[in-house]
Amino acid sequence: MRDEDKQMLADHYLDFYRMAFAVLRNESDVEDAVQEALARTMSRPFVSNPYQYCVQSLFNCCSAIRRKKKYLSFDQLAETYSEQESAPDYRLAVLQDLQNQLSPRIAHVFQLHYNQGLTVVQIAEKLNVSPSMIKKLMQKGHNQLRKELSEIEKKEIFNIQ
Repeated sequence: MRDEDKQMLADHYLDFYRMAFAVLRNESDVEDAVQEALARTMSRPFVSNPYQYCVQSLFNCCSAIRRKKKYLSFDQLAETYSEQESAPDYRLAVLQDLQNQLSPRIAHVFQLHYNQGLTVVQIAEKLNVSPSMIKKLMQKGHNQLRKELSEIEKKEIFNIQ
């Protein structure tokens, strides 16, 4: 890679950081994604458009990080938000509200699984239902939380009230 291209990428570092932060909202994940994208781009000797290649690599890195964190439990999500120094306290309140919006049955299953550490089979035995029913309830709850969180993030990104 030419020195001019490396300098151009360095000049756009802040732009890459902002793009990644809009997607990930976690400073350590953003730094990892940007560094990985820059490393991938600089390791390619013949790239016709380094900026475009780096943006695509950044998008791929952010997507991989989001996929990896897709199945976080409520407690892990709350911990992730509380670890962010720049995250307002209202995010924890939002997570609590989201958990309260779950049906009582799903909330009970989540409480047994995440707070008491019971397995799906143990929960099924305790509630006298099949393990597949517990899996479906957990998946439904995760999907509902994920959907609500993505809506909240979209509103924050685009400053929608």
